[in-house]
Amino acid sequence: MKPQLLESSYSELVETVASLGQPRYRADQILKWVWGGAASSIDDMTDLPAGFRQKLAASCRLFTLEPIEERVSRDGQTRKVLFQLEDGKSVESAHMTYEATESSRERRTVCVSTQVGCSIRCSFCATGQQGFERNLRTGEILEQVLYFVRLAQAGGRKAGGGRSTGEPRGARPTPSETVSSPPAARRPLTNVVFMGMGEPLANYEAVKGAIARLNSSRGLGLGARLITVSTVGLVPQIQRLAKEDIHVELAVSLHAASDRVRNLLVPVNKRYPLAKLIPACREYLEATGRRPTFEYALFNGINDSLDQAGKLAELLTGFECHVNLIPGNPTPSKEFRPSVARRVAAFQRELTEAGISNTLRQSRGADIEAGCGQLRSRRLQRQD
Repeated sequence: MKPQLLESSYSELVETVASLGQPRYRADQILKWVWGGAASSIDDMTDLPAGFRQKLAASCRLFTLEPIEERVSRDGQTRKVLFQLEDGKSVESAHMTYEATESSRERRTVCVSTQVGCSIRCSFCATGQQGFERNLRTGEILEQVLYFVRLAQAGGRKAGGGRSTGEPRGARPTPSETVSSPPAARRPLTNVVFMGMGEPLANYEAVKGAIARLNSSRGLGLGARLITVSTVGLVPQIQRLAKEDIHVELAVSLHAASDRVRNLLVPVNKRYPLAKLIPACREYLEATGRRPTFEYALFNGINDSLDQAGKLAELLTGFECHVNLIPGNPTPSKEFRPSVARRVAAFQRELTEAGISNTLRQSRGADIEAGCGQLRSRRLQRQD
């Protein structure tokens, strides 16, 4: 199998270019085409000599993912894409647009997957019920991001790339338009979150490589504060992440404030209970200066009681952190139903009165099954 360009570090790409008889600056030209969203294939890189393009295409691959199903929410703010990988397996990604408010800027966020399936098996998660199949490579993670970059460059029409060659590629910038990275306000994406299928910290090296390229000035040029890694709470990996050079935002899927309830929702809690997890998160704050966010999906009658709210406030008192409250995604499960509005309001009020920083967020794209793993689960059911 030919190597994928997205897997290469900058120095490795320079070596590849040199081995094909070209000067170093060709590597920079390639990266500008790729990360600027103008290239769906190596042949699109029109400021490279035709002979070099042929040699490069013969020795390397660019994109490998093929979009096989795509849904857009009724409000047009969420787009969910199911990609087929080279081995026939599939993963999901989502693009979400958040309009500017008085207190926040407009955000264009891509949520990427890091594994095919997941080994954590959280009780309420569609991906967790699929089981684990394999880790994604760094290039496969980055391709998900770049699909939406190309989509934005094409003016919202279907992006080219992948193994399918018959898809429209849309508008392409000329080489002069890809010479420098656009200012942050004009970038097609403002944030990348590792919150899709799989546990990112269980695929540590590939995720680390993807973060480095997203952050690099030769990549997407995203600041570390604009990249978020989510985890169910793998304590050793959280401690390792705190020591990396790039200090990204950390989001921890907490979902309960007592081990009894969390063991039910997030089975890995039996290995890394709250008494280990919370100190590790405090260590992350101390080492990086990044305030952790705790994600708390509210399920009716399971983890949304005032008792749990009080325990959560007690657990986090004196900790510089933030809690994102999210009504659970509706699923076919009869056990895990989203909390009703009055219970959500009461839970949030308890946290606020205790002085715990929190935000109530609304689930996005419920009408297109945008919750993690839902679209893939539906496709697997159809295949059965």
